Amino acid sequence: MKSWSYKLFFLLLISCMMLTACGSKIENPLNWKMDSFSYVNQDQKKVGLSQLKGNVWVANFIFTSCETVCPPMTAHMAKLQKMAKDEGLDVHFVSFSVDPEVDTPQKMKDYATKFGADFSNWDFLTGYKQAEIEKFALDQFKMIVKKPQEDPQVIHGTYFFLIDKDGVVQKSYQGVTDPPYDDMIKDIKTLQ
Repeated sequence: MKSWSYKLFFLLLISCMMLTACGSKIENPLNWKMDSFSYVNQDQKKVGLSQLKGNVWVANFIFTSCETVCPPMTAHMAKLQKMAKDEGLDVHFVSFSVDPEVDTPQKMKDYATKFGADFSNWDFLTGYKQAEIEKFALDQFKMIVKKPQEDPQVIHGTYFFLIDKDGVVQKSYQGVTDPPYDDMIKDIKTLQ
């Protein structure tokens, strides 16, 4: 009888540990539910929330004539894309232009190509008005985007955002200096 009790206790303990591991969650999630959107990618194809639902995805905001933060952010996103591919992770990447009236689909494609972007799971979106991206960034990502009147450089945040399969922003990460690649990969795995 004692032997049976110990075996049952041990089995229950192992089961609880497995259930806890399977139920891992993102630490301190943002839980910002996204509204529907649909824009044009570098190949002039519509990409929106309805196409991205069911996928874990990482987003950032860039523009092709950026002279400061966008080149390193795009290089970091390309590195994250490669790391995710090497890990066998099913994740999508989205870069929104914050200068859409200048950034045509072809300009976005040319820019992305310089960084070795793999277009099979990375979309560079444009095809909207400046006011729309400013409102979209603020409403969906709690981030300021502002194009000054007399300056070709656009003010924008420098974060990477992790979005779950239901279109909910779960986490943000520094995108310019020393992005936390290991944390991002771990969190992507958690959402898969």
